Amino acid sequence: MNFEELMLHIERRPEVYVGERSIFLLSAFLSGYLLNDAIRLGERAKYDFRYDFGEWLRNKFNYELELGWSTIITEISQKENLDAINVFFREYHLFKKEK
Repeated sequence: MNFEELMLHIERRPEVYVGERSIFLLSAFLSGYLLNDAIRLGERAKYDFRYDFGEWLRNKFNYELELGWSTIITEISQKENLDAINVFFREYHLFKKEK
């Protein structure tokens, strides 16, 4: 299973992978997964979206502070009164389309 396939599985059933619907648990899971790949590959994986995604979110939503992507997603979801996991995947798919 490649990374994009994993993301599709997580999107369908995040609780299976992180235990509950929590953007911060999802962030920790993805960080661990991607760190393992970086160790295995000897470098950051090309599909490690976290840094570019955070910058993209900051630009899209006009954030001046260097907040992490999970914090930005949480704030957006609270403003929109939506589930943070759903907001994450909505923005993740938009980010991937633009890249």
